[in-house]
Amino acid sequence: MHTPMQDPKFDESRNPNIPAAGYRFIELRQMAVYLLISAVGVWLLVEALIRVAPVLVSLERERQWFGFVGEIIADEHTRPDKGLQDLADDLAQRMQLPAGSVRVYRSDKNTVNAFATFGGHIVMYQGLLDKLPDEESVAAVLAHEIAHVKHRDALRGASRSLLFTLIVSAATGGQGNADLLIGLESLRYSRNLEEAADAAAVQAVQSRYGNVGGAVRLFHVFEQAEHEHGHSHTPQWAQSHPDTAERIRHVRAIAAQQQFPEAPSHRPNPWRNAKSSSHAP
Repeated sequence: MHTPMQDPKFDESRNPNIPAAGYRFIELRQMAVYLLISAVGVWLLVEALIRVAPVLVSLERERQWFGFVGEIIADEHTRPDKGLQDLADDLAQRMQLPAGSVRVYRSDKNTVNAFATFGGHIVMYQGLLDKLPDEESVAAVLAHEIAHVKHRDALRGASRSLLFTLIVSAATGGQGNADLLIGLESLRYSRNLEEAADAAAVQAVQSRYGNVGGAVRLFHVFEQAEHEHGHSHTPQWAQSHPDTAERIRHVRAIAAQQQFPEAPSHRPNPWRNAKSSSHAP
């Protein structure tokens, strides 16, 4: 009687097209290393390009390119202010910026804010000026915004966001959480820029007044405004600015390290509760 032969069983572990578990782990580890190296390489490339951008585009050229920004800013609510301009010019000189580097506008809007944008244009809102107790705290705001101009933060920030958007979108095909990643990285970078501007402002305020009290009082104003409007529970990593209490500690740490005194004010704030008619033409 003939017994049918059975097909031999093939050991799948010996199939060269199916990697063993150990090889699979090695491949995953190598892939992770390659991705990490690529990510670090991209980050270094972006940082290098951002550092080169202010060198390739001088502040004078930026002012020429973005001269139209002043025309956009200036309206029935926002005009140049001679007093603020004189104060800003003095601070800018102390911060080693060329004459005419900044142009200051005062807006009569009740917004508690100030900002610097392309071409050295700075806007101070009346809502913030009304809350500042003295000239020194006004100077601290101006010095902070002038530091953004000096550091070319508008140009660097816009260039960095554009580069990261292009790179991340190319890597992910515009899918998934690309926008979230770009947004979180932009917020982290913004916090670093704000911290650097705070440090530069401390130096400028100390140079003009011989103490850093105005910078400390400025952040106490922000702290009070936060309490009045309800303290934000947004986590630090989701904010564009460092925590206000941390900024006060940072200012005082710089002052302590360099032995800058913190003194009370002796100069009133001439822009507090000022009328819009006091705008300079």
